[in-house]
Amino acid sequence: MVILETRDLKYAYPDGTLALDGLDIEIEKGKRIAFVGPNGSGKSTLFLLLNGILQPMRGEVLFQGRPIKYDAKSLREVRKQIGIVFQNSDDQLFAPTVYHDVAFGPVNLGLPEEKVERCVNRTLEYLGLTELRDKPPHHLSGGQKKKVAIAGVVAMEPEVIILDEPLSNLDPAGASEIVELLNELKHFGKTIIISTHDVDLASRWADVVYVLNRGKVYNSGHPSRIFADSALMENTKLKLPTIVETFREFEARGIADGHAPMTLLDLVDSVEGPYIGVRCAVADCDIPKGQQVGLFMREGTIVAVPFTQQEAAGLALSDAAAGDEVLIEDVRGSLMSGTGRIHVVRIPRVIEGGSKNVDIGDLRALVDRATFDRVGAMGTSAKVTAAKAGIHPDFEVDVIQSAMLYALRGLDCLILASGGMAELVKQRVDERNSNGCRNIQCSIEKIRASTF
Repeated sequence: MVILETRDLKYAYPDGTLALDGLDIEIEKGKRIAFVGPNGSGKSTLFLLLNGILQPMRGEVLFQGRPIKYDAKSLREVRKQIGIVFQNSDDQLFAPTVYHDVAFGPVNLGLPEEKVERCVNRTLEYLGLTELRDKPPHHLSGGQKKKVAIAGVVAMEPEVIILDEPLSNLDPAGASEIVELLNELKHFGKTIIISTHDVDLASRWADVVYVLNRGKVYNSGHPSRIFADSALMENTKLKLPTIVETFREFEARGIADGHAPMTLLDLVDSVEGPYIGVRCAVADCDIPKGQQVGLFMREGTIVAVPFTQQEAAGLALSDAAAGDEVLIEDVRGSLMSGTGRIHVVRIPRVIEGGSKNVDIGDLRALVDRATFDRVGAMGTSAKVTAAKAGIHPDFEVDVIQSAMLYALRGLDCLILASGGMAELVKQRVDERNSNGCRNIQCSIEKIRASTF
């Protein structure tokens, strides 16, 4: 279902600069959309038009099939349904406290005070901002400011959330947190639209990519089609994603084939095969240079031993004492005779009671009695629950991909997942298994509700 579209959209600034010229796009409900393109290609202008802040000179913007009208009443409804987060969070934060900033939208919608308070508190809890509710926004970090700006939009319960360069000026940890938040919002049915210069983000994150150039749609489609097109990237002055560049180098050396991957997991699958080349291993005993060694996986690490009947083997490039690293050349065979498993525990969403509705003792007992090599947490309520249970997740970013990568190294993973994200993990693993890749076992359980 198309939720947002433009038809023959044209806009020029007062000085005559043409920003958009005949722009046609169709955004499907519930999708993650990334707009990429060089500076001046029209991304920010388009976003202001989609939200009704600017009015086109020609053409129209349609929301749910109806053209946007520009009278005050119609625009108020549009901005309730289509929220926008500006590139600079300081342009959006002006109230004395985080609470009042998040409350600004619901108050302007005319909601009763009691409903505003309930809505704001739920949003703050959902985004993990409760402890910051009384803080002045200008005292927050860049990542915290961005989350507060997003919270102000989420509190109005829009169908579409637009973010202009959402990761700009954020450190890696803050950027990862925002990406996970956007994924969670998408999972709960929101349509997420971003602009970005980060082709690595767009390639691994988006369902659909639009390439803008000189105010027009140069191309659009799935990331695997857009970012595998070297000529398109060159013509629009965009760089290839790092994953694609790496794959091209592997492909040129005959150690990878197939379609260009968009994620690290796809890249790993593309290079798995009978010939592995050169690997670094840990010597299990003293190994002289030139000795034929057998290789196997131990807790995710390649271990070298004197060759007997191991499925993978090679030649040591140097002398190595027990416990030292050693390079092995002419490696042949498979190191991956077995895979780890992924076990998912469904944690109630915030709206379902979140961590308050989890028997922490049962969860702690599950972790203690089972042997998991890695633990991940996916979603706000899952992360809060992990903290309450004294569980320190090994990964909270790209959780599904990370778990599958660990499983392919023979490691068992536990994932705490908020609400329907648990089913999403199983779905993604099953999809990968059905593509002829090495099978990964995945199971789900619901933890018993708290009796307190």
